[in-house]
Amino acid sequence: MIICVICVLSLLLSQTSNCGCEDKPQINVLAVVNGVKITKLDLSVDTRSQVNLIQETVITARSQELNHVIVSRLVEAEAKRRGLTPEKLLELEVKAKIVQPTEKDARAYYEENKTRGAPDFKSVRNQILTQLLAEQKNLREREFANALRVGSQVQVFDEPVTPPTSEEDLSRIFATVNGVNITSRDIEEGLLPLIARVQQQVYDLRKKDLDLKINDLLLEQEAKRVGTTPQTLVDQNVRMKMPIITDEQARAFYNEHKKSLPGDFSDVKFQILQYLMQQELQKLSLGYAEELRRASAVQIYLTAPQQLPDLRQLCCNPVD
Repeated sequence: MIICVICVLSLLLSQTSNCGCEDKPQINVLAVVNGVKITKLDLSVDTRSQVNLIQETVITARSQELNHVIVSRLVEAEAKRRGLTPEKLLELEVKAKIVQPTEKDARAYYEENKTRGAPDFKSVRNQILTQLLAEQKNLREREFANALRVGSQVQVFDEPVTPPTSEEDLSRIFATVNGVNITSRDIEEGLLPLIARVQQQVYDLRKKDLDLKINDLLLEQEAKRVGTTPQTLVDQNVRMKMPIITDEQARAFYNEHKKSLPGDFSDVKFQILQYLMQQELQKLSLGYAEELRRASAVQIYLTAPQQLPDLRQLCCNPVD
C-alpha cells in the first residue's frame, strides 16, 4: 500500500512537551464526592506514568509525520511528472526493483549467524527468506528516498515540530517541498487517527483509576459516618455475603472452558475455585460501591473523547 511504503520512506528522511492530543480542556478536578474533590494529582503514580508514556507516542510521531508528508509530496510530484499514479510509481521504483533473496543467500545467512543449539536450516528457512526480503525492500526504499530528495528542492526549517497552540498556529510552516509549504495543519491532520486512539487509551486509564478513587473515598466517608473502619464495612457488606463456591460450579466452569485449560479437572480445580471466588468478590464489591454511590452526591467531570478529534479543539488545549 502507498501509505505503508511512504511511512517507511519518510523515516529515511528524518533529521538527526506537549503532546497536543487532549480531546478538550480537562479541568484539574475530575470528580467531587460529597463535597470532596478528586484531582488529576490524586490518580495513582502508575496511571499518570502510563498516560505520559502513551502521550509520548504522539510527540514522537509528530516529527515522523513531517517526514511522511515530505515524502508524500515528493512521490506525488514525481508521479505527476511521469504521468503515473503514486501507487504505480512506487510499484515500479520500489517493488519491481527489489532483489529477491535466493536459497543460497538464505543458507549463507544461516551459516554466518547460527549459534550453538540453533534449529536446523530447514526449520528457519522461510523466516530467513522473509527477513532478507524485508532488508532488500528497506534498501530499495532508502535508495528511492535519496533519489527523490536529490532531485527536488526540500527545505526543512530548523525548529521542533510542536503542536499548534491556536487555530491560527495551524498555518505555521515547518518545511517546503518544491516551493509548496508543509504546515502544522498538514501534520496534525495526518496524526488524527493516532490521536483518536491515544485519547481513548488515556480516558480509559483515567476513568478506571478515578472509579477506584471514588469507591475508596465513599468507603472511607461511610466508615467515618457509622463510626467504624473501611475494612469492617467491607467484611460486613462484601466478604460475609460471599457464597460458597461448590465443586459442581467448578466442574461446570471446567467443562465449558476445558479446551483452553491445561490438564484434567483435578489439576486445575483449585485455580478454578480461586478464580470463581474472585469473580464473586468483585461482583459483590461493585454492587456495594454502587449502593454507596446512590446514597451520595457524586459529580464526575472527566469527559470521554469524541470519536473523531477536532483540530480546532486540539490546538487550543494546554498541556496536562
